[in-house]
Amino acid sequence: MKKLYIWSVMAAFAALAFSCSAALQRRYDQRHGISSSSSTSSSDRSSRAPDGGKGSETTDGTYRKDYDRVVDGSSAAGSVSTPAGGNAGYNQQLLNQYTDMDKLAEVVLYELDNLENRYNNLLNEYKNAKSSSRQVMAMELDKISDDRLTLYKAYTNIYRNGKSDWANVKRDVDNTLREYRKKN
Repeated sequence: MKKLYIWSVMAAFAALAFSCSAALQRRYDQRHGISSSSSTSSSDRSSRAPDGGKGSETTDGTYRKDYDRVVDGSSAAGSVSTPAGGNAGYNQQLLNQYTDMDKLAEVVLYELDNLENRYNNLLNEYKNAKSSSRQVMAMELDKISDDRLTLYKAYTNIYRNGKSDWANVKRDVDNTLREYRKKN
């Protein structure tokens, strides 16, 4: 009885996975301008012949890429033009942008690491300091905490907003680093 239950659960998951993959395949086909007959089963997908990008029909004639739709992007309502990710130049530009983002993030992390060391050293001095100098040290610890928060925000800004607006984010982070370095 237990084996029958396990098999029925596995069959249900398999059916669910197949229906999800079919729905995902249809969505992919719509976005990339691939037209098909009424069926998009796995046998149809596996029967696609590589056409070298010429738009010829497959051997059974049911599956071909609609290059007019891909090139124009305006043939049907709700059509999606080719994604910019398919362009090699765009990919290289994006790769360079991510590399720049990582480099700037490394600079911010370096400054944060230095700040953490200063904070820890000052905190150790605070523990052993006399009450007369503790107030000055407390103000310095507060200042370091504020700087640390500002640098953390700059770091998160790089990865949160840098993907979509790198020029402005880079300028803002560079300005933040410049202001921090002027103070210290």
